[in-house]
Amino acid sequence: MKKLSFLFFALITISLMGCSSDDDSSGGGNQDNTFYIRYTLNGVNYDFEPETLTSLRTLILGSGTINSDFSRISLWMPNGATVGTHQITDDFVSDDNVDTLYSADVWIGDEVIDASSGTLVITELGDGYVKGTFSFTGTNDEGTTATITNGSFRAIRD
Repeated sequence: MKKLSFLFFALITISLMGCSSDDDSSGGGNQDNTFYIRYTLNGVNYDFEPETLTSLRTLILGSGTINSDFSRISLWMPNGATVGTHQITDDFVSDDNVDTLYSADVWIGDEVIDASSGTLVITELGDGYVKGTFSFTGTNDEGTTATITNGSFRAIRD
């Protein structure tokens, strides 16, 4: 029984020694293995863990409470999104543009700002993730303009 216990212990030890950490603290390699959506609006920085929903289009959604206000950002793209720079517009989705339309909106409390212009840059389409940057300008129902800057994301890709 002692030999069996020793053998079991030795196998566990060898298997643990063979495992390597995914966290490369030496500064080399790809350390970006987290999911996030970040941006700045009116001098306030927002940083959320995104959710990805896919139906007719792909939605990358980040939400949470900042300064006691519920906040949410939505980045919409085609399911077949490609690497490159894409124009964000306020066009309504239709059969004609469902495969090409990029759009966005941001909520701060009860205020909804629909993007009217901007860019969404997809920099990577990896195995199971999409990564990129974004910036846009939009208006709320009262006509107040807001600008989203410093936007970046890395989210699950279905």
